[in-house]
Amino acid sequence: IVKFMTPEDVEVSGRHNILPILVLSLNKRNIKILDYGGGANPAYSYIENSTKIKTKTCVIEQENFCRIIKNKIPNKYKKRIKYFSSLNQLDEIYFDIVCFNSSIQYLEDYKKILDDVIKLKPLYILITRTNFHMGKEDYYTLENGPAFSSCHPYIFFSYHKLTKLLKSKKYNLVFSNKYNINKYKHSSIDGKTFFHKDLLFKNMN
Repeated sequence: IVKFMTPEDVEVSGRHNILPILVLSLNKRNIKILDYGGGANPAYSYIENSTKIKTKTCVIEQENFCRIIKNKIPNKYKKRIKYFSSLNQLDEIYFDIVCFNSSIQYLEDYKKILDDVIKLKPLYILITRTNFHMGKEDYYTLENGPAFSSCHPYIFFSYHKLTKLLKSKKYNLVFSNKYNINKYKHSSIDGKTFFHKDLLFKNMN
């Protein structure tokens, strides 16, 4: 059963603090956010919960999920938050912020997706709660567990590779937060060598 998490339902703490602070720093009206993989607890709810700023948020999710969640959104939020199954369906050509809230690690073709969202000329790109390591290459694995009905591809990103990629696109790293070191185990990766990071990149054009 899918439940849409409204601003009244969410708790703003930890990594969820970053986006509301960022929105406040923009000091503008009509802020547009692209939430890639936002699921049923989109960035919109965390922002309005803690700032009372009513952003316009577009969420990219799988097509079958979009069909379900559209019927779960309370009417008073439907003008502010919309779900799409593809970037091609968007009716916006510019976003202030693009966020990947613990979602980019599930995107096999993440480089193309980054290229596509950069075409929308966001001022900021935010990546939260994503596994990184200090090696030179990305590490691909499968994720499963009680919360999953099947295995999912999962990427442990090379920190240097991803930051270098975004820098080549004129997005400089302006904030980095590292946590959950040696908290998780993996059969072929030492837990001391990977960790979660929140990364914020700013358009330098």
